[in-house]
Formats: sequence, structure tokens, C-alpha cells
Amino acid sequence: AHEDRHIRFWDAVSGRCAHAMVAHLDAVTGLALDPNGLFLLSGSHDCSVRLWNLDTKTCVQEITAHRKKFDESILDVAFHPLRPYIASAGADGLAKVFV
Repeated sequence: AHEDRHIRFWDAVSGRCAHAMVAHLDAVTGLALDPNGLFLLSGSHDCSVRLWNLDTKTCVQEITAHRKKFDESILDVAFHPLRPYIASAGADGLAKVFV
């Protein structure tokens, strides 16, 4: 995750970037991997939470979750370890759980 809006996937053996993609319209501020390793969750200062299929590297769902406050929006994202819930925390002072 980075301020340049990209998410990069690195090869652990070679240390090289295996894949890079523009993931958001503003800085990527949080990433979370689901417990099964099938999906990646990303949050951004563009006010969106995005769910990515790791096999295809495509966005399968986008949620506009928080309002901007002082040019910041989503600060972190997380998956519940056992249930199909995702959560986000925002600069607007809210924590949201999506079921």
C-alpha cells in the first residue's frame, strides 16, 4: 500500500515486484488479507473500501464508507477471523462493520 495509489505484490524469493496495480484514486492507507487467503481488503483516503480477488487481482466490491476529515478518510481495514464481516476505521471518528 502506498501514497501513489498502488498495491504491489512482491515475490518473497526474488524480492522483485510480481504485480502492481492502481487500486484507488487517493493514497492506500490499509490492507487486510482474509483468513482463507482468497481476498484482499484495501482502504483509502478516497473514502472507499475495496475487496479484491487475489487470483484475478480484480476488484469485486467497492463500498464508500467514510467522509473526509482534514484530507484523510479511511485509516484501517480488517477482516473478522471467523465470520464474514469486514470493518473500517475512519478519520471521521467512526468504526464501521459490514455484514
